[in-house]
Amino acid sequence: MYNTLTRFQEQGLIHSPQANHWSLTGLGKVAAKIIDNCQQTESVLAIDSDFWQTHDVTAIPPRFRLRLSELAGGQVVTATETRPSNAISEIEERLINANAISAITPVYDEQLADAGTTGEIERLIFDEAVFDDVIQETISSRIEAKETMRVTDVSVTVTVTDDCLLLSLPTLDGTYDPQAVFIAETEEARCWGHRLLDFYWDSAEPLDHYLSGQS
Repeated sequence: MYNTLTRFQEQGLIHSPQANHWSLTGLGKVAAKIIDNCQQTESVLAIDSDFWQTHDVTAIPPRFRLRLSELAGGQVVTATETRPSNAISEIEERLINANAISAITPVYDEQLADAGTTGEIERLIFDEAVFDDVIQETISSRIEAKETMRVTDVSVTVTVTDDCLLLSLPTLDGTYDPQAVFIAETEEARCWGHRLLDFYWDSAEPLDHYLSGQS
């Protein structure tokens, strides 16, 4: 034990402000935070290792991948042989019960779109391809609050409601996977989702500008 304390002191991680009392230095506090972050990240990946092994986490921007620890306490809901629509049904129920919804999506699912109409839509960020192929023809002409929509290039699906975060990743070959969703209900996870929305929102093109550029 003494040798360990001596080694930590030599590395500048701890100091002894008074006899028989040890405290972390500034460097020690940074190191402790990094270790805690790594442990929390491991706990997130351990929730369902198959999900993280078979899905492309690089669809999440680097700065947010480094903060996966903020998703601790979540769960992965997947389709099963007896319940092939398990993940979709879970997402649908969450949307129906939501009071407020913000989302990033590279796909359009009519069932989920209908489920989301019960809550207040705060922000929607669509992938360019899905907007051009589906959204523009089906719903854009009926939307009054177009300032809540933007368009950019995305491959990850993130939905933040007033009580949860829903995260869907593409498979390793880039295919959208409707059969698995990561769900977290903590305030920290929701904040992570909102910051990710901010990241895409700031670089996305406002809907009116995007439509005028196509005309």
